[in-house]
Amino acid sequence: MHPVEEIRGSKWNSLMGKCILLGVSYSVALYKAIDLARELIKRGANVKVVMTQEASRVISPEIFHWATGNDVVYKLSGETEHVTLSRECDSMVIYPATLNVVSKLAYGITDDPVTLTAVNFIGYSKYVLVFPVMHRSMYDSPQYSNTLNMLKNIENIVLIEPVLEDGRVKILDPLESANIIESVTLRGRDLNGVRALVTAGPTREYVDKIRFISNPSSGKMGAAIAWELFSRGAEVYVVRGPSFASFPPQVQIYDVETTEEMAEVVKDIGEVDLAFFAAAPADYKPAETFPGKIDSKTEIEIKLLPTPKVAKVSAAKRKVGFTAVVGEDIIDVALTKMNSYGFDMIVANKVDRKDIGFTSDMNEVYIIRKDKTIRHVPKLPKLLVARAIVDESKDLLRNSD
Repeated sequence: MHPVEEIRGSKWNSLMGKCILLGVSYSVALYKAIDLARELIKRGANVKVVMTQEASRVISPEIFHWATGNDVVYKLSGETEHVTLSRECDSMVIYPATLNVVSKLAYGITDDPVTLTAVNFIGYSKYVLVFPVMHRSMYDSPQYSNTLNMLKNIENIVLIEPVLEDGRVKILDPLESANIIESVTLRGRDLNGVRALVTAGPTREYVDKIRFISNPSSGKMGAAIAWELFSRGAEVYVVRGPSFASFPPQVQIYDVETTEEMAEVVKDIGEVDLAFFAAAPADYKPAETFPGKIDSKTEIEIKLLPTPKVAKVSAAKRKVGFTAVVGEDIIDVALTKMNSYGFDMIVANKVDRKDIGFTSDMNEVYIIRKDKTIRHVPKLPKLLVARAIVDESKDLLRNSD
């Protein structure tokens, strides 16, 4: 048994039985492809690798053989490996993809193993995920812009643009890239054309200039939903309170602090097809915010006023609510809130458990529909919980006007 079997499915096994082909081209970022391969294997995938000859001169194919347990194709031999791989594997990922490779792909030039195999994947109507990275001057060139437009018009190519940071073009982190690859491999781009809103994180209602009323919400559940929606092709708007959670850099993000600000932005965004109200906005605010900093020796009384209900100002066609329950009948509480807010579906979880919810990376939820059908999602990583929630929400779209 190859040592790679020791880590296969060690994180979770959602990709078990799936074959993912990793295409590697010559870039200084190509070392990250090793981490990406291992991350996909930890989720259960069988990862195979095809390299350009230039890439194989920088990192030996033997390294990728060690990382995946599979032989690596790095030169054209006449044995039609490109056809075999495109038949055997479920999706292909080009990570990193240089300007040279993306240009060849756009124009159908197939003189290296990576582009030749990618064109075959497209011919078999299978997804090819492309992660471009290059020097900033090349990124800003008209050649790249033209190539980008061409690739966007090719069905089954999923283009994940790089992150611009400190004037540099950086490829998406392997962990976040794996999230996208997993979602596309399992669900495709089934939400293309859907406009979706996600609220995430807590809000803060200030008592004085530095003290505030808030809650332990981390924004991780909302972030996981945003990643899942983006990966599956939706146009995503995120309205988030203070949060250190990682969100897709390619979505429209609105940062807010108070509940009133969150409500105003949600209202201004207007009509969307789906809205997920995963944030935990503060329900009350001080009637008065004290100027400066209150002396710690001072005894004060604070009058609290209710804040706006964010979900009620949304013009979304279909609304998915969330409720955090403490020590109560979770189903009854969820049904009451769903009816009160007019939600089409509600997601309920217990927050008096330390192993799930709020700051945890795990969650366990009940997804409840208007007709009182209930789906229990057991304790899982929030990314997988988000997938279950988004899956259930697709039925709401079928019934929308």
